[in-house]
Amino acid sequence: MRTTLDFPNELFVHLKTRAAIDGVTLRETVIGLLEKGLAAVDAPAQIAAEPRKYDPPPTIPSKGPMAISMKTLSNADLYELLDAETLERDAFGAARSKTK
Repeated sequence: MRTTLDFPNELFVHLKTRAAIDGVTLRETVIGLLEKGLAAVDAPAQIAAEPRKYDPPPTIPSKGPMAISMKTLSNADLYELLDAETLERDAFGAARSKTK
C-alpha cells in the first residue's frame, strides 16, 4: 500500500542519514523502525503476564557470633570499629600495590 507521510525536516534528515549508514533504502529504514516500535509496545504485555522471579538477597558468611554484644556498643564504639576496619583495609591495599 502506498501512502504519503509528512516528516519534520530534522526527522527526515535523521532517517535518511540512518538509511545511508545502514546501507538500505529510506523505505526499509522506516518499515524496520515501525516494526520494532510496534513490537516494543506489545512486549510489556507479555512481560507483565509472566510471574516475577524471586531472588533472595545475598548473604554474608559469618565467622561466628561477635565477641562484643551489639547491645553494649554505643555509636562512638561503632565508629571506632569502622575506622579501624577502614585503616586495616587501606593498609592492606597499600601493601598489595607495593608488591605489584
